[in-house]
Amino acid sequence: MKKLIFVLIMISLSMGFITCKKNDEKLETSKKTYIVGTDAEYPPYEYLENNKIIGFDADIIEELSKRVGFNYKWSNMNFDGLISALQSKKIDILIAGMTITKEREKFINFSLPYISPNICYLVLKNKNYKDSKELEGKKFGVVLGTTEEAAAKKIPGVEIMLFSGYAPALLALKAYKIDAMIIDEIVAKKFMEKNPEIEITGAVAGGDKAMAFNKDDIDLKNKIDIELEKMLNDGTIQNLKEKHGM
Repeated sequence: MKKLIFVLIMISLSMGFITCKKNDEKLETSKKTYIVGTDAEYPPYEYLENNKIIGFDADIIEELSKRVGFNYKWSNMNFDGLISALQSKKIDILIAGMTITKEREKFINFSLPYISPNICYLVLKNKNYKDSKELEGKKFGVVLGTTEEAAAKKIPGVEIMLFSGYAPALLALKAYKIDAMIIDEIVAKKFMEKNPEIEITGAVAGGDKAMAFNKDDIDLKNKIDIELEKMLNDGTIQNLKEKHGM
């Protein structure tokens, strides 16, 4: 009789475990899956390592997915295609170190800002530029669709060469095809770690960076903002900055 009772108890426990596992799987599959758009050549915000998108922004998305409760898939594309992809709902969330501007706000909604870095001038060391004044009339490489493009246009006599991404612009700088890049100072320092022949000469205040959403996705934006604000207040964002050397 005792053996029978023991067997029945074990069967009951096993069935309970299986039921819990099925319920957990059902809960996981019932979560909405969002397509997250980015341009993964912008370290330490987002970049590829072993064909996986990692970085500061990637960690923010991972944490938000747990707090808000959603699954996600990445869609990696050129920076200048991100806003149109968001408008056409090819992606649901945009996170790519994007700066908030009034012009962009006409077409998309931004989340709460989560970082406000400087922008700087990245040049070759052997050019011996002393300050940004010496860059007037020079040839600048900027990524199409970025706020750096607008910043470059403010420099007297500058010639602008547009690029689809930061990697080809950096190659052009190293090949003497351009004289300087305008870029997020945090990104510039990351590039300098692997490219000792380049340096920063001067920096100016940048703008607030944020995630972005389609104008119709108010509910999603609000849910993200609630948890993002908590992450800003509870030290999560600061810890991620420190993790990525920002």
